[in-house]
Amino acid sequence: MTYQLEAIRATIDERLREAREYRLVRAVQLKNRAERAAQRARQALTSLTA
Repeated sequence: MTYQLEAIRATIDERLREAREYRLVRAVQLKNRAERAAQRARQALTSLTA
């Protein structure tokens, strides 16, 4: 029974690590998208005022 519990715990730990890594990657993707949108907005404002 102890081996089964350890195997289950290892599986849960691995899934938690994978989920955390996914969230970090997603956060970086969203941050990059927001930065690109902000850059486009700044360019649009610059072209309007030029």
